[in-house]
Amino acid sequence: MGILTSNTQPQITNSTVRLLNRVPGGSYTYSEHSLSNMGGSINKRQCCLPLYDITANGRSNTTKEVWRRKLRIWVLFCLLVLGSIAALLWLTLLMTLPRHHPPHMPSSGINHVVGQWKGPSDSFTLLAPWMSNFTKDIIPLSCHSHNDYWRPVPLFEALAAGCTGVEADIWLNKKDGSDDLLVGHSLKSLRDDRTLQDLYIKPLITILEYQNNNSAESDGRSSNFNGVFQSSPNATLTLLLDFKSSGSDLWPWVNQELEALRSKGWLTNWSNSTDKINWRPIIVVATGKAPFDLLISNTTYRDIFYDAPLEDIANSKYDESNSYYASVSMSTLGKIWFWKFSSSQLNQIKTQVALANAKGLKARYWDTPALPAIFREYIWGVLVERGVGMLNVDVFPSSLFYPLATRFGQNRLGW
Repeated sequence: MGILTSNTQPQITNSTVRLLNRVPGGSYTYSEHSLSNMGGSINKRQCCLPLYDITANGRSNTTKEVWRRKLRIWVLFCLLVLGSIAALLWLTLLMTLPRHHPPHMPSSGINHVVGQWKGPSDSFTLLAPWMSNFTKDIIPLSCHSHNDYWRPVPLFEALAAGCTGVEADIWLNKKDGSDDLLVGHSLKSLRDDRTLQDLYIKPLITILEYQNNNSAESDGRSSNFNGVFQSSPNATLTLLLDFKSSGSDLWPWVNQELEALRSKGWLTNWSNSTDKINWRPIIVVATGKAPFDLLISNTTYRDIFYDAPLEDIANSKYDESNSYYASVSMSTLGKIWFWKFSSSQLNQIKTQVALANAKGLKARYWDTPALPAIFREYIWGVLVERGVGMLNVDVFPSSLFYPLATRFGQNRLGW
C-alpha cells in the first residue's frame, strides 16, 4: 500500500479517509478507512492527500508525456528536413561540379578559336592567320558530339575534345532567293546567320586546305590527304546531317552544299567498281528524315551514307555500301532501374552491337543521360566494354571521360 501525504496539515472534518492502494500494472485504487481504526499507522499531523490532488498530479504527468512525444516528433522532423537538404546539396554538387572543373585541354591553336569565337562568321575568319599547332596534341577519339550546334562554339569545341563526329540539324531556308541550309533544333530556333555553310562546311574546307598546304587535287583521285587532326592525320571526321525538313526536298540542296568538299576529293565514298570504301578526311552521314531510297538510287558511286536503325540492323538492306552509323535511342532498352542495366538490357546491347560490327557499321546509342556524372560514366563504361562503335556525348566536362574514351583506340578510322 502506498500513502501520499502532505505536511500542509489540512483540517479533517470527516471520520474516514480514502487511501490509495497500488495494484499490479502500476495503477492505483482507493479504499476508505476510519481514522479511529488506523491507530498509530498514520501520523495524524500528516493526513492523506485528497483524491482530487492525486488526479491532478496524474494529469500533469500525462501532459508531460504528451509534450515529450511531440518534442521527439519535432526533432525527428527537423532531422528529416536537414537530411533531405543535405542530400539535395550533395546531388547538386554531383551534377554541377564537373562543369566547373573541366579537364585540362591540350595546348593548341584551336583553343584560340574557342576563346575568341563570337558568332558563326568567326568559324572561318578566326582561322586566318593559320596556327601551325591548330590541333597539336589532340588525340582523336570515337565520340560523337550530339546536337553539336547547341554548343557555345559549334564544331571547334568538339574538335578540341578530340571527338571525331559532329551533328547538325538542317532545314530548308524558306526565304526566297536563299540557297543556304539553316541549322537548328526547331523552326523557332532558326537564324539566318546559322547556316550549314558558315558553321561547318566553310571552316572544314579552310582547315583541310591549311592541313594539306592547299595541295589537294581537284580530281579527287589522290588519297594522300591529311585530316583535321595533326596527331592522327588519317583520322576521319563524321559530319552527321539530321534532315528536319522533308527528305526529298532537302536531298538536292544537301548535295549542292557538299560540292565544295566533293570537288576537292575530301569526302569518303563508295565505288561500285571496287565495292570498297575509299576513306577521306570527311564522311557524311544522313539521318532523321533522310530519304534512304534516294541515297541508294546511285548504284555506282555514293559519298553520303545512311544512319541505319540499330533496332532493325538485321535487315539485309543496310550494309557498308550505303550505311555508316547504326543508331537507336537509349530509351528503347527500357527503364534503367537504380542506375544499373539489367541482364536482359546488357544482352540486348551486346546483340545489337555485334550485328552492327558484323556489317562494318558503327553502333551508336543516342539520348544517353548527361547527368548526374556518375550515372553518365557508368553508361559510357558499359557501352565501351560492349564494343559500341561511337560514343554519343552531350557534355565534355568530366575528367573521367578522357581515359574512358581512349579505350576506343582500336575503333579509330583511317584510310
